[in-house]
Amino acid sequence: MTDNQKTPIYLFSKTSHPDVIHVPVLNTLFLQPAINFDDYDAIVLTSKQAVTALEKISPKWREIPALSIASKTEEMVRSAGGRLLDRGNGYGDSLDDIIVRKYSSLRWLYPRPKVVASNFKERVKERGIVMDDVIVYETSCNQTCRDIELPDDAILIFTSPFTIECFLELYEFKASYQVVAIGTTTAKALPEEVKYLMPDTPNVDACVALAEQL
Repeated sequence: MTDNQKTPIYLFSKTSHPDVIHVPVLNTLFLQPAINFDDYDAIVLTSKQAVTALEKISPKWREIPALSIASKTEEMVRSAGGRLLDRGNGYGDSLDDIIVRKYSSLRWLYPRPKVVASNFKERVKERGIVMDDVIVYETSCNQTCRDIELPDDAILIFTSPFTIECFLELYEFKASYQVVAIGTTTAKALPEEVKYLMPDTPNVDACVALAEQL
């Protein structure tokens, strides 16, 4: 295959990337629950969508220091004028460790989606952490993506378990596809027969770089 005939790379995610074809397989509905931000000492943010949701609820969230799951979420916190407390390595387990080891005395707010991929809140509460979770957005599959045709030689990047769930609702895996999963939680959501690769760092840039090597 020549440089002018590169294998097409499709990114299944909420947000796009300039070097690949974005399939906006997820729809996000932002909710506006009542939150008394004065009740909390810190916020744990496991997605960029959580930041967007808080912005729609009240600017008071910016006064509370935030623990971000990864660099992209940290960038959104900073650009919105929020305060950064700490940052994880992209995995939920890293947040568990940071909270328990360094900030166990704080009262935590966990703004989350309606459906979560892990039992993060239960894990930290079992270790004595005070944490309230509030549903601030919910995600559904974008049915209009059915119109996007995927060639047999496509490289597919998945950024969350829910992107895989929606892919399976709209498409089917072909043996000729090459698959990149952003991290272990996402990889576990793939059908057992689907082979995949995973980048060393769980972020979209690393996924794209890995896909471009295929």
